[in-house]
Amino acid sequence: MSSEPVHGVGWSGFRIPPSCRRTVPRVPPSHGPQLGPTKFQEAIAHLQAGRYAKGEEMLRALLRVNPNDPSVHNGLGKCFAETGRYEQAIFHVERCLALSPGDRVAAGNLIHMLTLAGRKKDAVAKGELLLPRFGREAQFVLSLASAYVAIAEYAKAEQLLKAFTNQVGLAPNLVTYLGAVLLNLGRAPEAEQVLRKLLQFVPGDSAATGLLASTLNYLPNADPRECFELHRAFGRSIEQGKPVVDPLSFANTPDPDRPIRVGIISPDFREHPVARFADAILRHHDRERIHLVGFHLFPTDDKVTAELQSLCADWRTIRTSKPDIIADVIRKENLDVLLEICGLTANSPLFAMAPRLAPIQISAIGYPHTTGMSTIDARFVDAHTDPAPDADAFATEKLVRLDPCFLCYTPLHTRRPGPSPAATNGYVTFGSFNKITKFSDAAFALWGQILQRVPTARLLVKTAALDGESCRADIAARLERAGIAPSRVDLVGLQKESIDHLSMYDKVDIALDTFPYNGTTTTCESLFMGVPVVALEGQTHAARVGVSLLHAVGRSEFLAKTPEQYVDIAVRLANDPAALAPLREKLRDELLASTLCDAKGYAARWSDAVRSLWRDWCARKLATP
Repeated sequence: MSSEPVHGVGWSGFRIPPSCRRTVPRVPPSHGPQLGPTKFQEAIAHLQAGRYAKGEEMLRALLRVNPNDPSVHNGLGKCFAETGRYEQAIFHVERCLALSPGDRVAAGNLIHMLTLAGRKKDAVAKGELLLPRFGREAQFVLSLASAYVAIAEYAKAEQLLKAFTNQVGLAPNLVTYLGAVLLNLGRAPEAEQVLRKLLQFVPGDSAATGLLASTLNYLPNADPRECFELHRAFGRSIEQGKPVVDPLSFANTPDPDRPIRVGIISPDFREHPVARFADAILRHHDRERIHLVGFHLFPTDDKVTAELQSLCADWRTIRTSKPDIIADVIRKENLDVLLEICGLTANSPLFAMAPRLAPIQISAIGYPHTTGMSTIDARFVDAHTDPAPDADAFATEKLVRLDPCFLCYTPLHTRRPGPSPAATNGYVTFGSFNKITKFSDAAFALWGQILQRVPTARLLVKTAALDGESCRADIAARLERAGIAPSRVDLVGLQKESIDHLSMYDKVDIALDTFPYNGTTTTCESLFMGVPVVALEGQTHAARVGVSLLHAVGRSEFLAKTPEQYVDIAVRLANDPAALAPLREKLRDELLASTLCDAKGYAARWSDAVRSLWRDWCARKLATP
């Protein structure tokens, strides 16, 4: 979702710009010449090309010849990991490590696979056990740091990465990951410093460039021109060395009115915020005119995945993160249009989309800035998030405005809001459930002013990262520096079930949006649960999502144009607690009746926009000799 940062290693769930990904897992040369290195390498070549069945068959045959070849076990681990069979992958990589105790590749792969399998605490325990043996191996350290992050132990990940740099030396991928960890501790300025310093040593490093570009979205005083140029540099790095594919070179029939094949690819077709905004497209697109193919780019599925799959004409599940294999799967579908909804995020298909895979390639929903890529033709926004003509100058894509709102929210649950907490408590509770990366000191300063003017009020901050003790201490200290005493704050971490997460809104009277990176899902959820949201209008897309959402629901009176107005609106709402109860009853119905939840209308606008881009391509194709 545009409300999320992007960070992570491979499929671990902690996401950074995609060039920081590590293909899972790597396979060393064969340990055993007695098994025939040619056959082994041939099997690995099949795996690398995505021919997993053939690669598995050959590796099993080699294993029957010598059950104790560690490379074959690691190869099978690779095969099983990239086809979603993680417990089998763990078995073979553990066997490899037992047979070859010094195998650094297998050691890192084991930690990574345990994390993939959802055995996060096991991954950390095993990693700590192996750390004395492999602590000077960058890939192993990266896997362990990722495992720490998976259980919200960001401080341990930070310590581990800094220790490696101090003791072993500079490893660009580890320093980039450190930047991601700092960002996910809510320390964007520190992440910026780390990444800028790294780029002094390795100018043009695509991973660091991409993450720095993303990090600037969270900084109040970032230079818009520099941010754009960094995104464009990252886009060029993706496309560098790839063949240039002319969009008019595709042999698709250039009939502007025929049914078209449209692919939508994302790692977030699951219980994830992005799924709430993709639902309207998948559920309500014109099935007679659009043949929709969903590509789920993630190692696991859930109930939401199954529901979304049922809404598509065709569905392809892609377990590997290898761009070339992803591209091959997509090419076979002979698409007319390919839409990605991740943007500059890890586990994103952007790497696979250069060179281009369809005559028209579009980015939407999942990222608040340009992709920087020449192979992405259009990006869906609206007139509030990206006012013309100024915003067009900061996009490499054509900006297509799906007015009145670039998003459509589909609630996951039907749970009704609880009664006004102020009526029960006798005091007002402000709240923010945004991702920690969005918690800027500038926002905290205004929250401090609000609580000073409403001396009986409390603040409830809820974000997944607060499950980590060090993170809780850091946020508490930052809030205290902003003038908010710890005795007035409740810090809450991740709720296991999404319905429990929604229930937490029953404790909040007024939501305080973050800036300069606004909330998206949290704003929609707050209104759905009857909680008014106070937002501050900014200059960039990330800082104007609140403008779009509040206008869409007809509640622009919650929108401030200045920091002073932001404080005044919050204080005015808090000083009239009697009005909060009826407001709580109305907001949900207003949201559901608004443009923001008009799924059919949104799907029609989306379909028209896609069709318009297709007509343009047909016209250009027909005009080409």
